Amino acid sequence: MRCNWADRFLIVSAAVISLNASSALAQRAPSAPSSGAGGGFGSTTRSTAGTGSFPGTASSPIESSPRNLFLSGKVVFDDGAPTNSNIRIERVCSGTPRLEAHTDVKGRFSLQLDQNLTVDTDAADASAGGRPSDQWSSSGSSSPLAGASRNRADPLFNCELRASYPGYRSDVVDLATRRSLDDPDLGTIVLHRLGNVQGTTISVTTALAPRHARKDYEKGVQLFQKGDLENAEKRLTAATGAYPQYAVAWFALGQVQKMRGRSGDARKAFLSAIAADKKYVSPYEALADLAIKESDWQAAADFSKQATDLNAVEFPGAFWSNAFANYNLNKPAAAEASLRSLLKLDSAHKYPQAESLLAHLLAARGDYSEAALHLRAYLQLVPNGKDATALREDLAKLEQAGAESNK
Repeated sequence: MRCNWADRFLIVSAAVISLNASSALAQRAPSAPSSGAGGGFGSTTRSTAGTGSFPGTASSPIESSPRNLFLSGKVVFDDGAPTNSNIRIERVCSGTPRLEAHTDVKGRFSLQLDQNLTVDTDAADASAGGRPSDQWSSSGSSSPLAGASRNRADPLFNCELRASYPGYRSDVVDLATRRSLDDPDLGTIVLHRLGNVQGTTISVTTALAPRHARKDYEKGVQLFQKGDLENAEKRLTAATGAYPQYAVAWFALGQVQKMRGRSGDARKAFLSAIAADKKYVSPYEALADLAIKESDWQAAADFSKQATDLNAVEFPGAFWSNAFANYNLNKPAAAEASLRSLLKLDSAHKYPQAESLLAHLLAARGDYSEAALHLRAYLQLVPNGKDATALREDLAKLEQAGAESNK
């Protein structure tokens, strides 16, 4: 039974994992607006499949069909710190934050969302806590790629609501599925204190960018949003030429070059972003993604490990890249460690493939009971997957083997 299950599950896992890996890679990179459905490192986000709008400009191609929402809720700190009126409530659409409200002294908030998707400069430049404020963040709660161009009629399709406070990471609320007649009470949003985190989701060099370099960067963003990748690249190149320490512009340039099919140039741009700001995590994750796409497993393991070492809280995708790379390097212990770290972070279950791969690793070493636990979790998250029937049969065999081993 063990051999048959392992052999079949290896095939099933390879298909599922490869599909989700390419989905995830697409989600974490900006994608050009398109008229049809897209694919990419995707829309589990927060990282599962789909393409999205390019963040960070005043006009968005997804603005249409008004859908106002009245929302209320409460924010608390997980460490018991008292709330105050300086906690920001932000909407994040395609990676771009916008201030919507502040809490009162008791942590309560209420607001009405309109369909204005303009960038909030204050949030983009000054938010030290919560999820990334960087318009080009490659991972996290609101993915730049995740699906916006697939549903341009809904301006909230790729939007989430979060709290923001320096030194804390926020839970997020998906706005895409909410409707105007839903209960406006969102419940409690928890702010989690960041521990020993060295890496950042924003680059400290951005604040020092000269005005003309910033203007080129912002124009590059706008051109991308219009689908003009050629001229977007020119303006981003100008931004990095005028200010070589402009890490976020290097990262943006690399993303555009990758989309234009020039992986070599993209790699150089990502490395330049790291040279400009070694604690800016997004380019490490992007380099890991490139390496996975090219089946360079050692490079993928190295870059993703650097990302998680710098910031083990806000880049769950880097843990997935590291697990997938180590799995292909035949390093099951390292892969398992990254998968367990990912599952601790993935409270929204945006990486169901992590359950699948962990189940495979556990079954391969004969830990049938825990393997069944994770395979069951995967099937609950993806009940109608391509190989769901076969995996349910395998689950029954795992449960039987686990029961026998516990006798």
